Amino acid sequence: MEKQKNTLLKNSALPAFSKMQTKDMFNAIKYLVNENKAIVKKTEKLKNPTWDNFVYQIENSDDKISKVWAPIRHLNSVMNDKDIRKQYERSLNLLTSYYGKIGQNKNLFSQYERFYEKNKKKLNSNQVKLLEDILKGFKLSGVHLDPAKRKSFRECQEKLAKLESKFEQNILDSTNSWAKNIKDLKTLQGVPQNAIEIAAEVASKNKQEGYTLTLDQPCYMAIMTFSENRALRKDLYLAYVSRASKKFPVNKKWDNTKLIEDILKLRHKIATILDYNNYAEYSLTTKMAKSPNEVINFLESLKRKALKQSKKEIKVLEKYAMEKLKLKTIKPWDLAFISEKYKEENFGVSQEELKKYFPVENVIKGLFKLVESLYGIKVKLKKTKDVWHKDVRLYEIYDKKNNLRGKFYFDLYARQNKRGGAWMDECIQRREKLNGKIQSPVAFITCNSSPPTKKSPAFFTHYDVETLFHEFGHGLQHMLTTINYAGISGISGVEWDAVELPSQFMENWCWEKNVLDTFAFDYKTKKKLPSALFKKLLATKNYNTGLALLRQIEFSLFDFLLHMDEKNKKTKLAEHILRDVRKETAMLPIHENNKFENSFAHIFSGGYAAGYYSYKWAEVLSADAFMAFKEKKLVDRKVGNNFMKKILEKGGSKPALELFIDFRGREPKIEPLLDSLGLK
Repeated sequence: MEKQKNTLLKNSALPAFSKMQTKDMFNAIKYLVNENKAIVKKTEKLKNPTWDNFVYQIENSDDKISKVWAPIRHLNSVMNDKDIRKQYERSLNLLTSYYGKIGQNKNLFSQYERFYEKNKKKLNSNQVKLLEDILKGFKLSGVHLDPAKRKSFRECQEKLAKLESKFEQNILDSTNSWAKNIKDLKTLQGVPQNAIEIAAEVASKNKQEGYTLTLDQPCYMAIMTFSENRALRKDLYLAYVSRASKKFPVNKKWDNTKLIEDILKLRHKIATILDYNNYAEYSLTTKMAKSPNEVINFLESLKRKALKQSKKEIKVLEKYAMEKLKLKTIKPWDLAFISEKYKEENFGVSQEELKKYFPVENVIKGLFKLVESLYGIKVKLKKTKDVWHKDVRLYEIYDKKNNLRGKFYFDLYARQNKRGGAWMDECIQRREKLNGKIQSPVAFITCNSSPPTKKSPAFFTHYDVETLFHEFGHGLQHMLTTINYAGISGISGVEWDAVELPSQFMENWCWEKNVLDTFAFDYKTKKKLPSALFKKLLATKNYNTGLALLRQIEFSLFDFLLHMDEKNKKTKLAEHILRDVRKETAMLPIHENNKFENSFAHIFSGGYAAGYYSYKWAEVLSADAFMAFKEKKLVDRKVGNNFMKKILEKGGSKPALELFIDFRGREPKIEPLLDSLGLK
């Protein structure tokens, strides 16, 4: 392969998406892996290793791989097709195998260990933390094992990477395969106009008449929340909850049941090879929580509070459904619909009424104005056509001294062949080069909101606003970091159960009138969100919080108990454990077609295995952190600068608890979270 002909190998400041050739993806990774091998071999043999000729050289080589792998990984999520998928999977397999061997390279480990012991008193604290994390990584990769166990561990890792990738692809394929064409507009009674317009455009693209419904999140939620047609809600619900299972109505070939069993067995084997009792114990070695019991006790404590509230909430909905909607029983496909109807009638506010105050362009401007007020940073649009889709935008962040702090891509709308959900991912990490120049961090920020149509611009629901703010919080931690070593800059090196702190922290601002007043304007009249309507919105904040919390506790307990299982011999283990958890958490009967576990990407392919509890764990931190602002004048530059300097900028340079105490002056308290949820 000729390096000069492969765009991916050109050292540009940003990925050259417009020039990128799919066929070059694997070749680029292969080239860089071979280059990395030569550098590792050289550094292993150094007689007098220094930071520059040893640690930096490996970091630099790894960074080259990371900057090529990031756009490949990203395109597989947002522009998935068979060619990209093939290149992604080949690259993933090669990287998993290679880094598995690196993690068990005894010569390299010994070089790091000797260097650490010899220099730890001379190095700065960031360098020491980086080296300690590297040494820990070697140990968690099985470097100390005998040859047979090392080989077995590596094989497990390689198989696991393939299975997790397949799990995610099955979800995407099953989601994309289902569609329902509606000829009669009356069938869509109650469905918002914007959703109808999108369905009409999808039908037109597919050369169909009428309206085509899909399982993309905006379409699915519009039907489940607003459709007056109970049979239609049922159709979409049964398709959605059965994705990637044998119950899925389109095709059984994407069934994830066996994959789940195989993934769990491999994870358990990985843990036991390293002498942990189970994968949950292994997972906690890189988290704030110290033991499985600590996590379980935390979740059980929240569950007790959520159960009490949830029982009251479901009784209210059952009574309302019976008296007002003439529904004798609440089915799973009724819950969102009934909840919205109740909210409209009793709080005088609906999602659709609110949407007109949240045009996407306004929300983006408001978000940028908020972070400028908090942190003194400016966000500027960078005009470029070098993106993967016409809807994607590139922005730059500058500080008050006009220094470039980072860049990010926004990809906000749902479309075919794009993974569902919302996320922030690293594109380029901040690090300092040998010449003293700083490599600016770059982020991918991805959502799946309703796109604009030919007839109207794009609007957010208030939930969409929260989602955007959440993901941007992740982005700020990645981009505002001042740490100059890739392994501990941004979100790298941050304990996984603390990584949601900056993201969940940002959600709080979506409920503050002063903040909403900067961007919540009626699309047509340009009038601010009225105080009366805001009060109604605020009144809904804790509406059904018990049920929402219980749902998250259900997911968290299922995930953690699943990975605590030490026998791992039972077939359909996930099904059994989920059933047991639901005996205490399910407020409604579960339909036999509900195979939620088969599409639970967070834990089976998304990095949250034995870690889904992190959302609630970090929410304790985020609620307490936000209280520091509430105790002052809310949008307070002094408090904002303190949060930026002590949390956002520090990355993984210190344990998360230390950073929190630096910011708050004490350990976190749970009371602000309970108060915000109305569960105090």
